[in-house]
Amino acid sequence: MRISQLAERCGVPATTLRFYESAGLLPAGRTASGYRVYGENAVERLEFIGAAKHLGLPLEEIGELLAVWEAGACADVKADLRPQIAARLDEVQGRLAELQAFAASLRSALEHLASARSPRRSART
Repeated sequence: MRISQLAERCGVPATTLRFYESAGLLPAGRTASGYRVYGENAVERLEFIGAAKHLGLPLEEIGELLAVWEAGACADVKADLRPQIAARLDEVQGRLAELQAFAASLRSALEHLASARSPRRSART
């Protein structure tokens, strides 16, 4: 498929696909006229890149993981990813606890405002 088709299918801008190619993350074939062409594996590769970016991995590490993935050494990749994912999960759970505490404070403030009497205005102005 051409770059425009891959971009549309995956929801990734063509400029990003070109950048990934220049960074060595997303290899592309070329037609006789020089257009980039991608196989079906490009979709899976982009999903992997997106997931790894979402985990906060830098592109250099993503490239290393892709190389290992291509070599078929997935057991090593899993071993490397587990602590990274666990750390990210701990971070998310910490943020969630903070958000829950903040939500409780907001509920309390809202209840306080709802039960508070409005002050009377004096006749003097």
